[in-house]
Amino acid sequence: MNATHKPYLSIVVPVYNEEDNVKPLYDKIRNVCEEIGESFEVLFVDDGSSDSTFDMLSELRDTEPNLAVIRFQKNAGQTSAMAAGFEYAQGEIIISMDGDLQNDPADIPKLLEKLNDGYDLVCGWRKERHDKFWSRRVPSVIANWIIGIVTGVAIHDNGCSLKAYRSEMIKQVPLYGEMHRFIPAMSTIVGARISEIVVTHHPRQFGTSKYGLGRIWRVFLDILAFKILLSVFALPSIQNEQGTNTSSNKHLTYKYNVFRVAAFLCLPFLIIGFFLINISIISALCIIGIGFSLIGVGMLTGASLSKTHREAADLGRFAQFFIYQCSRRPIRLFGPISIVITILSCFSYFILPNIAPFPLYIGIIGFHIGLFGEVISYANAKKVNDYTVEIFLNTRNEVMNLDNNIQ
Repeated sequence: MNATHKPYLSIVVPVYNEEDNVKPLYDKIRNVCEEIGESFEVLFVDDGSSDSTFDMLSELRDTEPNLAVIRFQKNAGQTSAMAAGFEYAQGEIIISMDGDLQNDPADIPKLLEKLNDGYDLVCGWRKERHDKFWSRRVPSVIANWIIGIVTGVAIHDNGCSLKAYRSEMIKQVPLYGEMHRFIPAMSTIVGARISEIVVTHHPRQFGTSKYGLGRIWRVFLDILAFKILLSVFALPSIQNEQGTNTSSNKHLTYKYNVFRVAAFLCLPFLIIGFFLINISIISALCIIGIGFSLIGVGMLTGASLSKTHREAADLGRFAQFFIYQCSRRPIRLFGPISIVITILSCFSYFILPNIAPFPLYIGIIGFHIGLFGEVISYANAKKVNDYTVEIFLNTRNEVMNLDNNIQ
């Protein structure tokens, strides 16, 4: 590829311990791209692999002018790897796919054809999946159904990494934590037109899967967090861009959503308090007030931060805590812990009824603080990365050591 011209097509492939897959996958991608006949680049993002994945990619790059390699200083997760790939990609069209040979590069022309029908994002649908039934397929069906209901974006297979994007669209979408599952819904924030096609899915031949039943809990927390972001934080901006809200109505809608979601989140705590712990009306009002205050302050803070262009060093200490100390997903720390504390408060009522309300209050505060941190991370997702790029081997035959570029 000519160094002075940007490619038409960028293929982004996050990999983690895929030493046996990277070379055959690159060969397949290169062959398909050459048949397409457009200029292209392939970006492998090594998410801190502990095997020889990076060494194999480095050797391969010495003979392949269209191959670029990004290496993270440490493992940061699939969403971070995809976010880095999107950031460094130069093509007009970006294709993302897994690095385990289960996605088929032969489907790339079909994705491009559908994209050219006027869409900004085309998602792959693994209609015939070759994964374990109970640990992969069943949870995926349930999660996709719930995601469709919660987000309003009815995609059959949100977890399929094989997707095609218009570059100007996907580069506007804030990705952080583990939000790669919600790329279609997140893309609606910037007004993306979305479609999907059936793609081929192969059984894994080499290496081991990085997912299992343990991710079910994380997916449901993601769904909850995303619903908060979409309904309270992102929705007013979408409506404003589409011209459906005046400035006055936008603020009214925003405040209404803040109170509505805060009340919704307080509801299960109130039910527990009234029926299991017998809290008073005054205590119930305190719970509602806490929910309103924390969610409201969180959303307003997030909205304020998203409008600024400040560097990370200019952020307040509270915001820095949620971004750095709980950088991946704040709700990961506060969400599960607060729910466990709330459950324990129910059991403690039968032993120490006078003390039981206090763990409940702690659980409520912790849960809403987690959501506060969630919107802080969302607001700064385009300013503060969850990853650190250590080395970037680009397609211009340069080796850029970015070891000191700590985001």
